[in-house]
Parts: sequence; structure tokens; C-alpha cells
Amino acid sequence: MSGYTVVGAPITGPRRSYEDAYDYSASLDWIRGKHELKFGGGYQHQGINMLQGIATNGFFVFAPFPLTDAFASFMIGQPVFFLQGRGDFARGIRGQNFNGYGQDTFKVNSRLTLNAGLRYELPTPYSEIHNRQTLWIPGRQSAVKPNAPAGLLYPGDPGVPAGLIPTFKKAFAPRVGVAWDPTGSSKWLVTSAYGIFYEPYYTGQGGPLQAPISAPPDLQTEQINLSQTTPLNFADPYNGNPPAPNTFATPLTNLTLTPNLPLPYTQDWDLNIQHSLGSDLLFEIGYVGTKATKLPRFIEGNPAIYKPGIDPSTNQPYSTTDNADQRRLYSGCTLNDPPNTCVYSSAGLIAGIANSSYHALEASLNKRFSHGLSFVASYTLSKSIDDASSFNMTGSAAKPVAGENDLAQNPFDLAAERGRSLFDARNRFVFSYQWNLPFWKQPHGWYQHVLGDWQVNGIATVMSGTPFTVFDSNDVSVQGGAPEITGFSANRPNLLAGQDPNAGPQSANAWLKANAFQRITQDPNSPVQQFGSAGRNIAEGPGYANWDFSAFKNIPISESRQFQFRAEFFNFLNHTNYRLPDSDISSRTFNQILAALPAREIQLALKFLF
Repeated sequence: MSGYTVVGAPITGPRRSYEDAYDYSASLDWIRGKHELKFGGGYQHQGINMLQGIATNGFFVFAPFPLTDAFASFMIGQPVFFLQGRGDFARGIRGQNFNGYGQDTFKVNSRLTLNAGLRYELPTPYSEIHNRQTLWIPGRQSAVKPNAPAGLLYPGDPGVPAGLIPTFKKAFAPRVGVAWDPTGSSKWLVTSAYGIFYEPYYTGQGGPLQAPISAPPDLQTEQINLSQTTPLNFADPYNGNPPAPNTFATPLTNLTLTPNLPLPYTQDWDLNIQHSLGSDLLFEIGYVGTKATKLPRFIEGNPAIYKPGIDPSTNQPYSTTDNADQRRLYSGCTLNDPPNTCVYSSAGLIAGIANSSYHALEASLNKRFSHGLSFVASYTLSKSIDDASSFNMTGSAAKPVAGENDLAQNPFDLAAERGRSLFDARNRFVFSYQWNLPFWKQPHGWYQHVLGDWQVNGIATVMSGTPFTVFDSNDVSVQGGAPEITGFSANRPNLLAGQDPNAGPQSANAWLKANAFQRITQDPNSPVQQFGSAGRNIAEGPGYANWDFSAFKNIPISESRQFQFRAEFFNFLNHTNYRLPDSDISSRTFNQILAALPAREIQLALKFLF
């Protein structure tokens, strides 16, 4: 139920998997004068044999349509669509990777060391042992499966390799570094490094499994919309006529890769200065930067085209949520055709088009253990920006995590999704310590035995809030659903000019400045499709402060035996750390904080060490 919760068992399952991973590697170290040379390489092979049911239990999505509230639509038994996975769920997935590297560490003198290296990666896209994978290229007809709808291609079709996408053969990754003692006193150290690092083709929850387990006709995912059978038969969505095995159930919901999915990579660089203070203190300050390029994200490959106006023959808008399939670019039907004649519904694609950047100032003071005390104090001032922070994070859940959606609000304007990362905490301070109390190490009286020889430990963390997105569970842009990717709307409201949404009361009853946002009222006569002006992750949630404290006491019994009493206090001060507020502007509890992290927890234990 959009904006509420999930009712019933998980939609995915059963699942059974067996994985074999083989890793062969060799390396050679050669020291010659001031040079330390390293060479090596390896080969990795991964095999995943699994049974993975996708939406085998079937699921209904209830939205504020046909009634104005999702729960009300549920109460009258009227979902907006139904989807169930059927067919053969067994898959055998294979992947391999070749790599090699060379590196030279050159000790110029006692104060300066240079490092340079080059790594080469040759990962192959994942294949399936029976070629149960599909590409989706609208307009092309498969020669491997001539009965497949135009657009579905299979390994063996012209230009379609076993892994669906070309193998990237230019993954050269250079790395350089320098370490310099500017004074020669061993009190100062300046280090800096830069490197390029390639990642697997697509990561995230179930990454390499996405295309194989979603391939039709081995998987059938007919999406039945409200418009196909009005009202949709809640008791029997198929009306007694489910799709026959190994057929292409239409309208077909698909999930696969873009034909030229690139290999993502990151560039990392840093500059650090260390200074030793006395014999046991080390101060460090530095800058760290990361830029990630061609990251995978989900996109809607078959978006609905908006048509403004009112149909005079029905007095209904031309564009509605329930006729989205008839308006899709490659649906194979039009508004003049019956809905059940559509060939394609939503098409989820994994595209390597996202980017991210991270910049941070990091400072720390580290006291090595001496005189019974050690501690580390660290502070980070950072900023992280990306186009998408999730990849299949919530799937078909009823509520997003922090308003984050795997789909863009406007499928034709992906650049509008760039914003703060979901995990972007600008300020973070952490202090951890261990202190062996110096009192009564050699006790005599009973009270000295009780109060002496204790060790106290703790971790204190203070950080600023992380961002979240205010969204609208109503499909105000009338794009329809994409259940293969997400179970909730990607629509956002308007942000009024000159308004700061974070200038609100910041209380549990009202966190944001609610009147900074304006809900979009669907206007069928709007000449353009209605998308909110509020950006992704422009709202900031509550900060976080926590102190975990523990006290240990060892009670010797003999030379090799002792008891250890442990008292541990999580959230020692019982500070309330709020979770994020309800960010659905259509919800009755919008802007209210409905949950918090756990209160103080006390754990007592007695261990026997021998």
C-alpha cells in the first residue's frame, strides 16, 4: 500500500543458491638497489547455480487511485495493478576476470619514497549457461527466438554476445604515490597518492543476477493494470486464464541491461600531513577526494508520453495512470487500442550513466597506549554528491528509504536527480578510548578489591543529519508504475521560491518547514507533464549523538584463570536519536517523526578466561 506498509509474505522466493569461486594468483617481488619491484596477476572464476523466484507470490499495488487514499483503495479491493512472476526460475551464471599489475617503489633517499604502478583488469560480463538472458533493443527482431516480440534479443543474435554486452578491454588503472619527510627528524610525514580503480560491471543487491532471472519467456511477468479489466479482479487477476508456460505474457514487464553498459571506475586522491607530538601522540590532517564515473543505475527504458487535454468522447483526461501502458514509447499499442493489446509495459534498464563525487577534510589525534590510556579523536568535514545513492535498495517496497527512489522523477531529465548522497553527513566527530584506572592495582582491603583494577572504554559519536527526499506517492505525472524496479512513486512536489525547507520547527511533530513545499494538483490541461521543482535530497534529517560506555574488571583466580565482569551501556546517556520524518507529502503523517533509534540498553556479563 503506497505510503503505508507491506501486507503479506515477501514477494520474492523461494531461493536456493550454490556458489563456487576460484581464485588463482601469482606474484614476484624483486629488490634491486633502491627499487622494490612487484609483478603479479590472477584469474578469478565465479559460478552461481541458483533458484530464484521473482514475485512468485504475486503482489498487488494499492495507490491513491481510484480512491484518493491507498488504504481506502485497499479496503474496497481495488489495486492499480498486479504482477506475478511465473516460469522457470533456475539459472546458472558464470563470470570471470583476468588481471595483472606491475609496481615500483623507489626509495630516493631516507626522506623521500616514490611509488608508481599500473594494473590491468579484464572482467567478462556474466553469462548464463543456457543463454537465458535478454537484451531489449526496440524494433529489432530476434533470430534465435523468432517468436519473441520485436525488441527482445538473445545471446547468439547478431551483435549480442553471451554476456549481453561487450567486454571492456581498456581497463588500465595507473597509481602513483609519494611519501616525504620534510625535516629528516621523523617527526613530520607528508603523503599523497592518486589511483584509478575499476569496479565490476554492476553491483548492488543481486547485481549480476538481475538480467538472467528476469529474462522472458523463462520468466513471465505480465503486468495487469486497472485499465485492462475494470475493475481489476482482486480475487483472480487472470480471470481464470493465466499465461501458458514458456510463452511471452503481455503486456511484458522487462528488466535487463543497456546494450553498451560500460565498466564503472573511480578516481581516488589524497594529501595527508602527519606530525608526531612527543612519544605517543600522532596528529594527522588531510584531504581525500573520490570521483566515480559510469556507475550503474536503473532507468525507465519505456516511458509514457504525456498527452494533454480532455477526451471529448469520454470527458476523461487523455493521460491517466491506468492508461500509461498505451502511452509508452514502445508499447506496441496506442490510446485507440484496447489495453490488453499492448506488447510492453515498463522496461527497467541498468544503465552506466551515474556519477558521484566525494571531498573530505579529515583530522585525527591518536594516542598510543601508554600509562594505561589510549584514545583516538577524529573529525571529518565532507560532502558527497551523486545522481543516485541506491541500486535495487528497496525493490517493490511500499515505502522508500529516506525518499530515495531507484527511478528518476522525470525519465527524460536524469540530470535533475543530482543532489546530496543519501549518506552525506557533513560533520562527524568520533572519540574512542581505553583507560585502565590507576587505582589500587595491588589491593589489600575488601573495598580495594572491589573498586580497584577496572578498565573503562567508550565510543562517542556526534554527526550532523543526513539528507532525504520529499516525494508524492500520488502519480501526479501519470507515468504509471515500474514494479520490476520500485513499488512507489518517484514524483516530487514543488519547492516554493525563496523557501528553505530545513528552516522548520525540527520537532518530532513537525521537522521541516512544511509550507515550503506545494503539492502538485494534477491538471489534465497542462501543456507539459507535471514534475515537481523540489530537488532530490534537499531536506536534512535529525543529527545523531551517542555514547557507548563499558567497564571491565578482571578477577584473578589463579595464574592462568580469571573471571572478567563486563558492564556495557549502549546509548549510555539515553539520548533520543530520531529517525527521519515521514517524507510522503500525501501522507497524513507527513513531516512527523514516527520512530527513534533504540533507547539505553544495559548488558551485564561474566566471563571465565583460562
